[in-house]
Amino acid sequence: MTKLTKYLLLILGFGIISLTILVLKSQTLTSNPSPSPIITPTPTTEEMTFIIAGDAMFGRAVYSQFHDDLKAAFENLGPNFFQGKDLALLNLEGPIVQNEFMPDTNPYNLIMKFPPQTIEVLKWLNINATSLANNHTDNQGQSALDFTRETLSNAGINPIGDPQNKKDLVKIFSKKDQQISIIAVNILANTPELSETIKEQKKNNALVIIFPHWGEEYQTTHNQTQEKLAHSWIDSGADLIIGSHPHVIQDTEVYQGKPIFYCLGNFLFDQTFSQNTQRGLVAAGKISQNKLFLELLPIKSVHLRLEPMQGEEKDEIVNLLKKELGFEENSQIIFNLK
Repeated sequence: MTKLTKYLLLILGFGIISLTILVLKSQTLTSNPSPSPIITPTPTTEEMTFIIAGDAMFGRAVYSQFHDDLKAAFENLGPNFFQGKDLALLNLEGPIVQNEFMPDTNPYNLIMKFPPQTIEVLKWLNINATSLANNHTDNQGQSALDFTRETLSNAGINPIGDPQNKKDLVKIFSKKDQQISIIAVNILANTPELSETIKEQKKNNALVIIFPHWGEEYQTTHNQTQEKLAHSWIDSGADLIIGSHPHVIQDTEVYQGKPIFYCLGNFLFDQTFSQNTQRGLVAAGKISQNKLFLELLPIKSVHLRLEPMQGEEKDEIVNLLKKELGFEENSQIIFNLK
């Protein structure tokens, strides 16, 4: 065998060995491929919004002044004020009757009744829930109360509560994985035990809002009964307390990290004898990512026409309430839900 032949065989041998090594490496890589990067999807949390107003009446002087069109009382507020919210709630301070009537403008007449067009006004305002848990919705007897409840339901407006706390205390509003549970009670009639009701709603991770009719009329500071009840409801799991009945804006408080608005004051009422009874607060908010965001919207009645407060007048009320809640003037109002 010549030297050239030996040299060629040696080169061929090295080539075969190198090829074998490459094939083995290729097989190893194929059987054990590099893992693909794990892409974590961005979590999406559904928001749920709400807006809650205080005492609303559509009889007496209100009906007398706006007899032909009750919507005129809200023209300066507009239908967009409540629009687009998953829950838009107010306290309906009287029953809706079947027929028109001659309004009694006597402010000492405490037997309330509202005309049929009340339903159209509530729909125009984009209200989708009303509390009937107050001391006036049964002023015209059980039949008028039943008519009110049925008429509201037929119009797509959820009636909540009862003047004697007999039925429908809870109403659930849901949106995908979010839930708001409203519990409406009239403490002026009796004091129902709510502990188990609250705990049952919390099983579904609901935002539990208690909407009580309580307190002393025209007093801007809450009383001990209100405080004791509010604290007990929060101890049972309630997230937010928003009250009505005193007809004036009352003070606020934070207990166990939960906000309490002892009274929103009037939304629309013919109590024109003082500035406080012609002012009210509307509480708007949303739940998102286990947080409760709140916005305070003061309103006022000018010759029974509602309008949002502006400028210093608005700031005076908002800043005072924020201070009571423990927030700076220019800060957002945010509470942790868990």
